[in-house]
Amino acid sequence: MQLIMETNNKLGEYTFKVLPFEVDFREKLTLPHLTNYILNSAGYHSESLGFGIQKINKESNKSWVLSRLAIEMVNYPKNYDKIQVQTWVEGVMRTFSFRNFAFLSKEGEVLGYARSIWAMIDIETRKPTNMTDIILPEFFNKEKECPIAKSGKIPAIDVDALETFKVKFSDIDFNQHLNSAKYIEHIIDSFTLYKFSKRDIKRFEVDFIAESTFGETISIHKKEIENNDFLVELRNENNETICRSKISFSDKILHNDYNINKVRE
Repeated sequence: MQLIMETNNKLGEYTFKVLPFEVDFREKLTLPHLTNYILNSAGYHSESLGFGIQKINKESNKSWVLSRLAIEMVNYPKNYDKIQVQTWVEGVMRTFSFRNFAFLSKEGEVLGYARSIWAMIDIETRKPTNMTDIILPEFFNKEKECPIAKSGKIPAIDVDALETFKVKFSDIDFNQHLNSAKYIEHIIDSFTLYKFSKRDIKRFEVDFIAESTFGETISIHKKEIENNDFLVELRNENNETICRSKISFSDKILHNDYNINKVRE
């Protein structure tokens, strides 16, 4: 990931170059790496406005936590493409802020959008804190539109575990918890190569419910609710849900040029 940064009070614009380790076997940017672009862009913009994680951590012992994320993609950038990520704060409630994103090609074509909900938490208590005196209305961007639907409630599912994984060093972030992009990585890893050889993810929603720490064993539960729509749930060792996700694959069938074993979903 290479980066060019531009920003103003109401709109942050950041250009990333997609690198080979960020693409899949189709040479398309993966959803976890797109999530990293989202997280980095949100961080850069909040830093420029004075409420970045380093400042609030140092001055008030607080931290940012991603609560919900919805991504809709029309097209995925490919290897060595440049992608511009625009980000802006739509508004703030007492304990939640709403930040949106637009993804553009170097020619200005819209590749997709994302909506996110964030909480600012006390590091010691892990409880949400009031942020209305930190993110002021002068930073809101009400003019910029994000045309995708807001995140909805993702229903619980009652199915046996598909597989399990243990949270290891490469999974955790600076808070020593399972990284947001890693949640997404494990969720999409529950699908086969054959699935991705035929369809793209057109909409991805995730609700982060609880934190997971180093050494925990996490189980993955998956259910198809409609044709190419799935629910995926991650649970901890106590069978408590730590996140829920809804994944909708595209109706369009991709070409048949991918040389893979036909392991079906």
